[in-house]
Amino acid sequence: MLLLFLSVLLTLIYCSHGDLIADTCRKTQYPLICISTLRSNPHSRSADVKGLVRFILKAALGKANTILNLANDLLKKTKDPILRQSLDTCISVYQDALDEIPIAIENVGKNNVEASDNASATFVDADTCEESFSNSPFAADNKAVKQLAVVAEDIIGSLG
Repeated sequence: MLLLFLSVLLTLIYCSHGDLIADTCRKTQYPLICISTLRSNPHSRSADVKGLVRFILKAALGKANTILNLANDLLKKTKDPILRQSLDTCISVYQDALDEIPIAIENVGKNNVEASDNASATFVDADTCEESFSNSPFAADNKAVKQLAVVAEDIIGSLG
């Protein structure tokens, strides 16, 4: 009987956290990227809303780091002055993002205004990088960073 009770309790806990992800993501502008990002992280199943937004921000941080590394690699390989200028812009803004996102993560639940401001700055960084190219090699990744930053802002806004 105790085993049955524990089994039902664990199932309810698991389902309630699964619902928390769906409920939280449904309130964002980009619910699909929110859900897919959180469901791909097994630790998100046991997180509260603050934990969920931290996972979203960590995913944005990973994408930002990927773009920064790719931009640095491309910069080493090109002599085209226009491409170099665009890459320099991306490198600069993503270096900023790599500073801003950890601050946002740290401030979730402590200083939500600052956390939201840093998520917003990350959105601007991705947009600035994208707009520096006529044909961006980072279009998909910039889009993902922007959407994750907006999702983070939306969730942080729900925290009050």
